[in-house]
Amino acid sequence: MTTPSDHPLPTPPFHPIPNIANLRDAALYPLPTPLGKLRTNLLFRSADVSSLTLSGWEAVHALGVAHVFDLRSKPEVERSPAGSVSDPEGSAAQKPEWIDAMDKAGVQRTWVPVFAEKDYSPEGLAGRYAKYMAESVEGFVQAYRDILASGGKAYRTIFLYLANLPVSGAEGSEETTARGALIHCTAGKDRTGVFFGILFDFLGVSREAIAEEYNLTELGLRHIREDVVARLLQSPGFKKYMLSLMTGEELSKEDLAKLIEKGDVQDEEELVISPEVREKGRQAALRMVGARKESMLATLEMVDREFGGSEKYMRTVCGLSDDDLDKLRTVLVVEK
Repeated sequence: MTTPSDHPLPTPPFHPIPNIANLRDAALYPLPTPLGKLRTNLLFRSADVSSLTLSGWEAVHALGVAHVFDLRSKPEVERSPAGSVSDPEGSAAQKPEWIDAMDKAGVQRTWVPVFAEKDYSPEGLAGRYAKYMAESVEGFVQAYRDILASGGKAYRTIFLYLANLPVSGAEGSEETTARGALIHCTAGKDRTGVFFGILFDFLGVSREAIAEEYNLTELGLRHIREDVVARLLQSPGFKKYMLSLMTGEELSKEDLAKLIEKGDVQDEEELVISPEVREKGRQAALRMVGARKESMLATLEMVDREFGGSEKYMRTVCGLSDDDLDKLRTVLVVEK
């Protein structure tokens, strides 16, 4: 596997810490709002954090991170490289090493899954696979709509944490005190990207700038992209997808669900895939790990059509009040 040192990332906004991919302070990317620039050291994002050691967590805390919000589902937490976690909240007597290290470094964690466990059934996986395989951005738009529909409670928790932070420079507030939130999912791309897209749109950041910040994830995941693609191509769903390309048969969600559940398609000797079809499968896998600007731009247009805009989404789906929204602006924007 390649390492971040093989593909140096721009700093800022990225922070190169070992064992964590796609870590950046989103406010260090130029994201001006009508009221002023975004406040730094508050809005961090990344991929899975469960491979961090104590020294890694100490480095993350030193950046200004005080609280981690984990958007992953229970099955994802339990499948993480750090081992099984019977209690995804990490409150069991026997904590996994990465949560114990986080605690020792002075970082708190809240588990806020966007999708309930039933949404990560084979059928749920099949639905999301099919959407991401689409060649147009509409596949992502549909998938991101699902995230928005399911993520209101999770996003509300994070919004309220941010809204209730002390304002820098106010009495009792220390600039050197870690206060920031690190929001992450597995890749730090989809559930995390949708959260930041909604937040930035509400704050008045231009949509072009929002899409450019979202696109930075392609840089953040570049050193692990080929490994992820290789794993996807070996998965039952992708083997069936490539087989359907060869036979011309349409791939149904039901068939894909059964294959994911079974964990196999057929022996490699029986499944001979042409180089042309394998390349199409590879391109589909690349789309799944991609973060094209067009996907975020189209998603924000969908938010306008289906939710009445980002602010209305935050009010109606996340249940935020006028006071909550006012405090978010005050905390997150440094007025001119």
